Amino acid sequence: MGKKLLHVGILLALVCAVAAGFFLLLYRYDNKYIIRSYVSQEGVTLLSRSFGEEEYAKRDVVWLVEGWEFYPDQLIDPKDTPLRTVPLYIGQYFSFSSFHADKSPYGTGTYRLVLDGEGEYCVLLPEVFCACKVYLNGKLAASTGSISPYEPEVKDLIFPIRVNGETELLIQTANYTHYYSGVTYPPAIGSSEAISRLVTYRMLFYGFLAFTSLALAVFASAVWFGSKKSRVSGENFWLGILALSFALRLCYPFVHALGLPLSQLFYLLEDFMAALGLFCIVRTTALICLKKDSLLFRILTGISLGFLVVSLLFPGAIMRFLPQFAPIYGQILYWYKVSVAVTMTGLLCFSIWVRKTTRLSLLLAGLLFYAVSLFSHAFCLGHYEPARFGWFEEWGTYGLILCFTVRMVIRNIEIIRENRRLNTHLQEEVDQKTASLTKLLEERRMLLSGFAHDLKTPLTSITTFTRLVEMDGDHLDEESRQYLDVIRKKTGEIRKQLELLHEFTYTDWTPSVLEPLDLRRLVSEFFEENQPDMEVNGLLFSLSLPKISRLMVRGDQQKLKSVLQNLVYNAVSFTTEGGTIELGLKAEEGWGVLSVKDTGAGISKEDLPYIFDRFFTRRQLGDGLGLFIAKSVVTEHNGTIEVASELGKGTTFTVRLPLMAEEDGI
Repeated sequence: MGKKLLHVGILLALVCAVAAGFFLLLYRYDNKYIIRSYVSQEGVTLLSRSFGEEEYAKRDVVWLVEGWEFYPDQLIDPKDTPLRTVPLYIGQYFSFSSFHADKSPYGTGTYRLVLDGEGEYCVLLPEVFCACKVYLNGKLAASTGSISPYEPEVKDLIFPIRVNGETELLIQTANYTHYYSGVTYPPAIGSSEAISRLVTYRMLFYGFLAFTSLALAVFASAVWFGSKKSRVSGENFWLGILALSFALRLCYPFVHALGLPLSQLFYLLEDFMAALGLFCIVRTTALICLKKDSLLFRILTGISLGFLVVSLLFPGAIMRFLPQFAPIYGQILYWYKVSVAVTMTGLLCFSIWVRKTTRLSLLLAGLLFYAVSLFSHAFCLGHYEPARFGWFEEWGTYGLILCFTVRMVIRNIEIIRENRRLNTHLQEEVDQKTASLTKLLEERRMLLSGFAHDLKTPLTSITTFTRLVEMDGDHLDEESRQYLDVIRKKTGEIRKQLELLHEFTYTDWTPSVLEPLDLRRLVSEFFEENQPDMEVNGLLFSLSLPKISRLMVRGDQQKLKSVLQNLVYNAVSFTTEGGTIELGLKAEEGWGVLSVKDTGAGISKEDLPYIFDRFFTRRQLGDGLGLFIAKSVVTEHNGTIEVASELGKGTTFTVRLPLMAEEDGI
């Protein structure tokens, strides 16, 4: 076990190294602050040198990071003289709060940049908070929302510019609704084709992250729905919510690019989805490491739910009445993310140590990757912004979701394999029990059959000696003759019971030999064999056959005759002298339909549901096996048997047997 824990430590060290290296590569090759324009000592942005060979590699897009002059709380027109100016680079301040004593992010401001060069360019100005006007050499080039009267609108602006020598770029901004203010993200400048490629790469990246996360959410939901009662169902559910919240959160680039209305609602959704994602991380980790009724589980759940509420209240109510709270809110939100990552990582490490298991290593790796992304974000704050792809935290969350997903897949594969193993063993056990039970039943049937056969010999002797005594009638008085008559009747009853017992054991034990046979011929032979008995009992026995020459079925001739025997003689028992019994056969949509109809006493509605049950009978001397045996044989032949009856008017039994298809040899 010590080696396993050592392997976990090595894995975590490797994850930290890989994550740090990955974010270092992003910082170096996907950073606006690295791919920035060249600014002279006089503060003029030299476009010719920014795109040239000197000191910089040749680029198709550069970012206007440095050389800006900022005029806080002033809406400077191109020809106005500013009262106060502050040199800065874009990203140095995220709001106007640094220029206000009360730390409110609300207010106005103007940004000024001087470009020097020759040629046609295109500028991409990302989401200015929350209304702006852009002037180029004193002429209005683009705008979002309205500064006066104030109407917020946040979207990406793309507009062409022509630079002929020194050109002034002036941006007026106003914000009274959001905790970010002004130009927060550096603008990009380049050819129209280069800007189009830049936007395309960015949309493709966020589209890929959003749609794959949505697909993972659907997949996790499907797995959760199919395994609601399993021990990992909670993990699957919260993974699905985490992936869904991340996918919705990544919609903001499309909202800003398209300039969709209700920008405040989308920012509220973005904040809420971020808080919901953190709640899912806490919930998933707590489900794995803690008991649901533990105090720590409840505390973690309560704190994460509290931040869900805060994420809804702050952008709406708090920002309206306490805007100076915005910088504090940003710090609280960041440190909450860090505390979640660190706490959950520590909780997993403790669980691995206590349980002495490596099964949680994948989750631990995902949380560690996410934690490194948060620390990297803090370390590079104000010096990093992705040029084409995503922020560190977005990469970290996506990596965490992938690790959670891989764990879910592995866990469910293990469950499926375990179920298969259990099903295999269960089937083997069922087969063993079935074989034992079958053997026991066969032994019982053989015992009953042998018992019935062995009793025939002494029963025959009793019958024989009874007749011999009766033949010597001169020495018998009337009382003795009555006793002999009782013996003869009881012997007959015993013989009948033994015959039924023999028939039952034979039918229940002997496997059917299903062979092609002509049902029409079988019924005709049965009718001819039993017509004399019907006449002796004073009954009219009739037969109705179809016009076709034969009806072929697959069946056991002897067992099917026993069905007819039971049905017909059951009718004889309940039909008085002078009544009729009709035996019929017809073809009906792939079935051979046998019917036995009598004009006897009928069956009550209360008894109809039970007449095919074993041992059910209303006759004093009956055994209740005849109809049960008949139904068993019909079922064995894949057929059905039904009964219709009315007291005082007779009964009709209907048997349906499947006919053979033509390709079977008819």
